[in-house]
Amino acid sequence: MISMLIPDEPYLGFAALCHIAGAFCLIPALLHTRTPQGTIAWLISLLAFPYIAVPFYLILGRRTFSGYVETRRRQTDSESPWGELTDKITNCMKPYAIRSADTAGEIMQTLGDIVRLPVCRGNSCQLLIDADNAFPRIYDAIKKAERYILIEFFIIKNDSVGRNLKNLLIERAREGIHIYMLYDEIGSHKLPPGYISALRKEGVKIEPFNGKRHFLSNVLRLNFRNHRKLVVVDGSTAFIGGMNIGREYLGKGALGYWRDTFIQLHGPSVQQTQISFLEDWNWATMSKSTPSTFPRLCWDITPQPEDKTVLVLPSGPADVIPAWKTTIIALANRATHRLWISTPYFVPDEGVMSALQAAALRNVDVRILRPERADHILVKLSSFTFLRDLDTYGIQLWAYKKGFLHQKVILMDDDIATVGTANLDNRSLALNFELTAIVRDPGVCAEVQAMLEKDFYSSVRESLEDYNKKSLGFKMLCNLARLMAPVQ
Repeated sequence: MISMLIPDEPYLGFAALCHIAGAFCLIPALLHTRTPQGTIAWLISLLAFPYIAVPFYLILGRRTFSGYVETRRRQTDSESPWGELTDKITNCMKPYAIRSADTAGEIMQTLGDIVRLPVCRGNSCQLLIDADNAFPRIYDAIKKAERYILIEFFIIKNDSVGRNLKNLLIERAREGIHIYMLYDEIGSHKLPPGYISALRKEGVKIEPFNGKRHFLSNVLRLNFRNHRKLVVVDGSTAFIGGMNIGREYLGKGALGYWRDTFIQLHGPSVQQTQISFLEDWNWATMSKSTPSTFPRLCWDITPQPEDKTVLVLPSGPADVIPAWKTTIIALANRATHRLWISTPYFVPDEGVMSALQAAALRNVDVRILRPERADHILVKLSSFTFLRDLDTYGIQLWAYKKGFLHQKVILMDDDIATVGTANLDNRSLALNFELTAIVRDPGVCAEVQAMLEKDFYSSVRESLEDYNKKSLGFKMLCNLARLMAPVQ
């Protein structure tokens, strides 16, 4: 009898360890999971299937990025070298900081207070619709750089577009331009070491977002990604938007025509973009770099005659108050006649959905524009399940048919427009580092309105009736996909 039990003893010991680990994970799951549904799901999984649930919880269950929080604290500490630099840049923006007591002004000021950046006038903004307009403008700015270039992308591919960028940066580095480049390890997982080494060989300082930390530490951060896309040249011009570096953004991928939007900025907003990059660089280099790493950094501001009001809003899992979620809810709560949202991924949480529904009940024209084609099938399936929540309240859901729609744009009334990197899904609301330009200007809002009206013309409205006609199997798949929304 004893001999029969011996083979099972290792298994019993392993099982006991798994259940003990699951029990320990229950505490943070109860304390820190943000939704009741998420808490219940983790509790059941950790108790019933700890062998599988524990490693998944360690990677996917964490909701805060404590290491980055510490990096941000150092960068805002006026006693530290980084804090001194941040203060210098922020002080240069103060002459352009404005406060306004009207609705749009209050929204902008609240968001500025959350991210500790001033809302500034003196900016110029130009929409860059699709890669055919955005890439040439970015390349032209890089070619005209006189001091330095800051570049940050979620995805960089070693295809014709990626190689063109690499060759251009090498050319500029050989001409003495200082170049600093960040990429996300998950988004750019196919980027070969040779691409990186070729840039470093020519003096380009390129780093992965999570830096050269040890393996386990990086595994535990897999669920947190840097989704930002930005370029800053000489501290005088900045680009923010939805496109990454790859051929598909030119419409040369499997999804065909790629609909996307960038925005080009001049004025104080460039310095806000620059501060965001410096925070990310500080984290990526494990705070080993100092301001002397950027010998040509410029924070002089030339006010633009267009005099547009802009706030560049960084958001992510290091936020004390979730900046992007607060932005959407604030826009929905204060909209009076229009709230148009264009996003490739529509899987909102309950707070955002409630705000959209409340706006629709006030007779605000609430529209959600998403792509008919999908590059992430789970997100596509999940979004179908929201049709009842939308249709019942009169919120319109539109499917873009001309190609793949990837832009992240919001228009509130005729007052505020946003262009950036953040979607309306759990990743952008809670897990990804994002960057959004929030513009208060009637002219820019009119341009965004015209752009979105053209997009709606290439779209078809979806209804709950369309969903009800689907098969039972399809509906079950959609609801199963929605259960996985927190990790999509």
